[in-house]
Amino acid sequence: MGVALMAIVLHSALVFFLVWIVVRVVGKREMSQLSAFDFVILVVMGDLVAETVVGEDTSITGAVISVATFALLTVFLSWLSFRFSSARRLLEGRATLLIKDGELLEEAMTIERLDITDLHEAARKQGFSDLDDVAWAVIEQDGSFSFFGKDKNEATESN
Repeated sequence: MGVALMAIVLHSALVFFLVWIVVRVVGKREMSQLSAFDFVILVVMGDLVAETVVGEDTSITGAVISVATFALLTVFLSWLSFRFSSARRLLEGRATLLIKDGELLEEAMTIERLDITDLHEAARKQGFSDLDDVAWAVIEQDGSFSFFGKDKNEATESN
């Protein structure tokens, strides 16, 4: 019984880090704008994760251990992020500047896998009809955009 429960803990930890890596690789923008298909894929992934983690064990104990492992790892990563600023960038990501002093940063757009249409859409949602009116644009850690106008220098944010 003890070996089976330890296997659940190990499977949970492995799957937790696999999911964390997938989320980091997928990118900020994709995670903030899930389509219906993306949602279905996440549900299916959740089912696959559950099967992988608990295997044949469908007991309440197995479920509690699995959830507790995920919770403890989440708290641990949060603590690491809080305690060590160098870990924070790795664990949570960081905001990326897309427009600086009115100039589009093509390399940043490529790294974030964004095209100009995405930026135009986000700007319109925040009341900027033209990117020429934008002094600074940032894609935040959570995938939302922040824009700073040339005249107003007021920040606006969208999801």
